[in-house]
Amino acid sequence: MGHRRTVLWRSLTGAHQDDQREELAQRVREKDAQLFEIQHRVKNNLQMITALMRIEARNAKGLMDAAPFDRLAGRVESIQLLYAFMSDHGKLDEVDLGAYLSEIAASVLHSFAVEGIRLDLKVDVYPVSVNVAMPTGLVVNELLTNALKHAFVGREGGTITVHSFSGPHGCRIMVADDGVGLPEGVVWPKRGKLSALIVQSLRENAEATLTVESNPGQGMRVTIEFTRTAAAPADPT
Repeated sequence: MGHRRTVLWRSLTGAHQDDQREELAQRVREKDAQLFEIQHRVKNNLQMITALMRIEARNAKGLMDAAPFDRLAGRVESIQLLYAFMSDHGKLDEVDLGAYLSEIAASVLHSFAVEGIRLDLKVDVYPVSVNVAMPTGLVVNELLTNALKHAFVGREGGTITVHSFSGPHGCRIMVADDGVGLPEGVVWPKRGKLSALIVQSLRENAEATLTVESNPGQGMRVTIEFTRTAAAPADPT
């Protein structure tokens, strides 16, 4: 009799634990659905803000310097693309860095269309955390925008290179152009500017190293490297 009661108690306990696990799983699914909905709303709001900035930039031309509006719109659009990417792919804390950088490159070239400029784009599939993807995308956006606005002044055209290659130990990103290079005495990023803060965020979040090379008349190249461990998405378990 005692043995039967023990078996029955264990059976009831097991059933109760199964119910608790199912209830917990249901709560997790509901939270995920809520987060995806928030991501979708943020994406739409950022898209609207970007559009408004673009409109203001067009309206400001001839009246004031519209460049700050365009540059800020590009930065917001990089973040909007990140949220769109997470929403479309159903990921909460994982982004394919190669695909994300491809989206940014296409967006920047569309916004700052310059005749005669060719894009050399080669990227590997490489999953990273959102905290790494965001500053990386912002840095690449800055570099592409600078190249399109300044690198080919006085030239009929040129090439902008965006390569993102992954290996066993990490990722190496290169953004380069064959333009005029930085002016004498000018460095990038310039201390005190937003670009310097973005680069610092990338260094802290991804433990990244960033190397800048510039030669007058030959162009500029920026190389970003970070380890697989530092950039890895959070373990869902």
